Amino acid sequence: EHATSGTVAVWPVSVWRCHDSRVTIPPESSERVFARIDQSHLAPQLIRYLESVATLPEIRAWRAIALGLLSPAPGMRILDAGCGMGEVARELAALVSPGGEVTAVDLSQQMIDAARSRDDGIAAVTYEVANVTDLPFAANSFDRARCERVLQHLSDPDAAIGELVRVTAPDGVVCVLDTEWRSAAVDVDDPALVDAVFEKMNTLSPQPTIGRTLRRRMVRAGLVDVDVRVQPFTYTSLSDAAALYPQFNEQIPAEAEIIPADLRDRWFAALRRADAEGTLWVTMLGYVAAGVVAETAA
Repeated sequence: EHATSGTVAVWPVSVWRCHDSRVTIPPESSERVFARIDQSHLAPQLIRYLESVATLPEIRAWRAIALGLLSPAPGMRILDAGCGMGEVARELAALVSPGGEVTAVDLSQQMIDAARSRDDGIAAVTYEVANVTDLPFAANSFDRARCERVLQHLSDPDAAIGELVRVTAPDGVVCVLDTEWRSAAVDVDDPALVDAVFEKMNTLSPQPTIGRTLRRRMVRAGLVDVDVRVQPFTYTSLSDAAALYPQFNEQIPAEAEIIPADLRDRWFAALRRADAEGTLWVTMLGYVAAGVVAETAA
């Protein structure tokens, strides 16, 4: 995701498999790639990926934590910054009815079009192309603001948090969900190999430690009563891990360079051994942070 974007970000990878369609992203910063979705061939595959991920029970549990911290109520105005397919925006819209409304924004026009096409019109959701670091809304426009899997892709995540705070009214809540790439832990019988592979993985995101920094960033942005929750994503099955994380998917071709070429054979052999033995352990942390907009931040 680009530093001026608001798209729901996918995991920062070069290639992943969505059903039967392989998506190839050039080997460059994910923030530059996701800023050009509408100028590339990637949107249809990204849409399928986002829809698939949204059905995973671990993602649904993660989002449920955020929903509890947001505490939506009838009549509220909510911003979903980085709405992707809009499924969360539509869920929120049902919860703020009657009298409330949700504004769902994304940097990509194709994403917004796809989200709008999936709207059944039952609840009040407005879809707009917008930039999370330069939102086109007046101060105090919303009672709640939400942003999921975006900050990890930004060169200036503080600018995005500042905008979320600006457009949220005093006593309103800003909630951010994001992944911590440096929290990844894998147990196979070659620990040095794991270290080498994850050293590479941590270069794929502009903000590989974003999760652990959320509280600091939100406090500095003027939020109070910041509450941070941690959700582990844990797998003991190679196929389950591969469904979400490309580093565990041997179907992705070597030229994607997700795994260094000189380590690839050893890596997947070690994963297969651990999977066959029933000893595989994979975990990574997802963070949810929510804070209240203080009077002085408005």
